[in-house]
Amino acid sequence: MAGVKVEKICSALGVKKVIRAMPNLPAQIGMGMTAFTSSHDITRIELVTVQNLLNTTGKTIYVESEELIDAATAISGSGPAYVYYFMNAMIDAAQKMGFSESQAELLVGQTFMGSVHLQNRNELSCADWIAKVASRGGTTEAALKTFSDHDLHMKIKDGTNSAHQRAVELGKRG
Repeated sequence: MAGVKVEKICSALGVKKVIRAMPNLPAQIGMGMTAFTSSHDITRIELVTVQNLLNTTGKTIYVESEELIDAATAISGSGPAYVYYFMNAMIDAAQKMGFSESQAELLVGQTFMGSVHLQNRNELSCADWIAKVASRGGTTEAALKTFSDHDLHMKIKDGTNSAHQRAVELGKRG
């Protein structure tokens, strides 16, 4: 129900209390990210109860501005597909370099998982981690230069902005 607003849900169901949430796929294994908001009639106790329930699927954030649900749809709702897209490109590259499919999947999967866990256990920014990995004149710097030359950072932002605009458009229908 991407884009379906709280007010529309309240009206369609004839109720005053509605929680609107945008979970993502990793919620299936308790590692999800869910942004949620509510109608004005929801009490603080009800919000805490709902957040505790949603926390069983991973992490949650409550947003007062319903527009941020559309933004969360673009970032965390669609985000797993972006991660898989990048992983798939790395797996394809690894196979072209000579690794078997299972070896390539292991190399890439463990690299992503380890990197995310390391990021979550420290206060360093992504830019700080990049600087720690990329030595001057080294292999990582060569890859990052190619990414930069092709403006990959902006292309990723453009893609997420396209997802956000689509979520907003879906909310304007009906």
